[in-house]
Amino acid sequence: MNEGLDTSLTVVLAKLEKRFGGRLRKQTECCGDLTITVEPEDWMRVLSFCRSARELAFDQLDCLLGDHLPERTGAPFEVVVHLLSHTHGHRLRVTTPLAEGQDLPTITGLWPSAGFDEREAWEMYGIVFAGHPDLRRLLTTEDFEGFPMRKDFPLRGTVGGRIRTDLRGKI
Repeated sequence: MNEGLDTSLTVVLAKLEKRFGGRLRKQTECCGDLTITVEPEDWMRVLSFCRSARELAFDQLDCLLGDHLPERTGAPFEVVVHLLSHTHGHRLRVTTPLAEGQDLPTITGLWPSAGFDEREAWEMYGIVFAGHPDLRRLLTTEDFEGFPMRKDFPLRGTVGGRIRTDLRGKI
């Protein structure tokens, strides 16, 4: 799998494999980018290591997002984080599958910028980030019902609430 990876990402993968071994569920490479998949119980350990290990030094959370894949009946949700190391100039994508109602610990303690992304993933998909300091609606009104980015969200009809256009006092 390593033949398409940049040398620095080969080092990243080797460090992660040495530290977590079989705990890394899957590693994929596409177009020179590395993606690793970890179980929810390993989420915080892997991301903490990515942030603190000098050889990795992923100092920036580029983004965190949710996804709904209803064809995966056991774990229809996925959280994806994109990390960047300014020190080493490499990027890493970490994915974690989730079952309905399963939550993840917040990573706002590692990257404070995760706060808005976690709020959006919760609001749009219903993915809960345990310990989040301010998990409340950001883009929809308080009376909005449902999670509008889920594939099973109704395209027609009234489900309550409306999309927020005035964000004053919400950010």
